[in-house]
Amino acid sequence: MKIVVTGGAGRLGQSLIKECANQGHEVLCLDTAQPADRVCSWLPVDLRDTKQLITALEGAVAVVHLARIRFPYTSKGFDPISGLWKTPDVFEDAERFNHNVTITYNVLAASLEAGAKKIVCGSSLAIYGLYYPLRSDSPDYLPVDEDHPLRPQDPYGISKLLGENLCAALARRANVQIASLRFAGIASDAQYPTLLKRQQEPLCRGTGALWSYIDVRDAAVACRLALETDFSGHMTFNICAQKTIMKEDTHDLVKRYLPQVKIAKQGLESNWSGYDTSRAESMLGFRPAHLLEDYPH
Repeated sequence: MKIVVTGGAGRLGQSLIKECANQGHEVLCLDTAQPADRVCSWLPVDLRDTKQLITALEGAVAVVHLARIRFPYTSKGFDPISGLWKTPDVFEDAERFNHNVTITYNVLAASLEAGAKKIVCGSSLAIYGLYYPLRSDSPDYLPVDEDHPLRPQDPYGISKLLGENLCAALARRANVQIASLRFAGIASDAQYPTLLKRQQEPLCRGTGALWSYIDVRDAAVACRLALETDFSGHMTFNICAQKTIMKEDTHDLVKRYLPQVKIAKQGLESNWSGYDTSRAESMLGFRPAHLLEDYPH
C-alpha cells in the first residue's frame, strides 16, 4: 500500500514511517524538514498549498495526517495553585489554531481529490476538554470512552474537535474511510524518566490527563492498524496505554482526587487507564506493547 505521511519528520511521524516500511508498505514523507532517518522518500511540501498537495498525493492509497504546530501552553501553561491551564498569548494561539485547522482541511480535501481511500488523522484525548481546562471540569464518568461528551475549552482541544468534524464531513461526501486517533501524551524512552517522577506528584499536571500516556512505537502501530483495517465512514478511537503511569490503584486515585465521578465499568485492573481503549482493541486489534512498568529503573 502506498502511504503518505504528513509531519513525517516529527517524533511520531518517523516512528510510523519505520513501522510501515518494516511491514512492506511504500511510504512518502511530506514535511518542511527532512527526517533524520532516511527510510523513505521525502518531499518538502507546504500543506497550505492544495495544488502542491494534490500533486504530492498522486497514487496514494492511504494518507496519515500528523503535521501541526505545537501550542506552547500545553507543556508550560499549568498553574498548580488553581489546577487550571493558561493560554499565554492569544495572538500566537490564534495563528497556530488557524494554521492547524486549515492544513487539516487541505490534507483531507486533497486526499479525496487524489483518490486516496484510507485516511488517518492525528487527534488527541484533549478533545474531551479535560486535559487543558481553562475553567474547572471533570469527566461525566470513568473510564472515558469515545461516546463521552466533547467539551474542549482551549485552542488545542478545539482545533482537534474541528479537525474531527472535518473528517466526519468529508467522509460523508466520498467513499472513503477516515480514522481519528485520539492520542494520549506520546512518550519515548527519553520521556520515561519524567513519567516516573510524576508518580510522586500525581497532581503535577492536574487530573485531566487521568495519568495516561502512550509509547510512540505503540502510537505508530495504531496508525498502521487503522490503515490496514476496513470500516465505513469516520470512526474515532482512544489511543493510550491500558495502564496509568501511577503505581497506585486507579480506584484510589479517583476516590481521592475525583470523588464526584462515577466509575461506570466493572472488572477493571488495579491501575486501569482513565480513557477506555476497548474500541481500538476490538476493531483494530490494538493493544500497546510498550509500558512504563517495563522500563528499567
